Amino acid sequence: MDLKTSLYLIIPAVIIVLLVLPIFVELRVSFNPLYNRGVVALFIFKKKIFYYIVSLHGKNIKLENENETKMQEIEFSSPEFVVIEEFMRQIKDKIRLRECLIHYHIGTGDAYTSALVCGFLNVLIMHFFLYVKSHKPTASLCVYDSVSYKKQAYEIAGFLSISVSLFDVAYSYLYSVIITKMK
Repeated sequence: MDLKTSLYLIIPAVIIVLLVLPIFVELRVSFNPLYNRGVVALFIFKKKIFYYIVSLHGKNIKLENENETKMQEIEFSSPEFVVIEEFMRQIKDKIRLRECLIHYHIGTGDAYTSALVCGFLNVLIMHFFLYVKSHKPTASLCVYDSVSYKKQAYEIAGFLSISVSLFDVAYSYLYSVIITKMK
């Protein structure tokens, strides 16, 4: 086999390897309802895809980054949202959850109610983690809580690390587009 033929065989091999290997995706979300501001960021292979500062204004979401500021209206009945909903339904079982972290800092100004609220929130988060762990047993799940006993504070943040193969993403997207067009 000469060099030219072997190079032609390397191209399909690389494409097949890229389709099978998992893609590592990180989603970071935080929100503070006292200031009506939060952050949404997406990283693929530790490279930043987008990073937005988010604030809610009625039915509109204001997205800000270093380049632009735009207002986006939420329409849950739009055709694009239906395709995304079907895509999430298709890819749900193909995603491998690697890590899920929840950080929160809560204070009501009163020590007793702050402790009660944080305890109740811990119970809710642990029930959620129990549900997730029963469906995704290899996931690493952690909660980090902080209670402010003397001042008002409310901030919650989440970190999610998943992996999925490129083939699964492409197949699920094409299948969801076909299903929504047929309906």
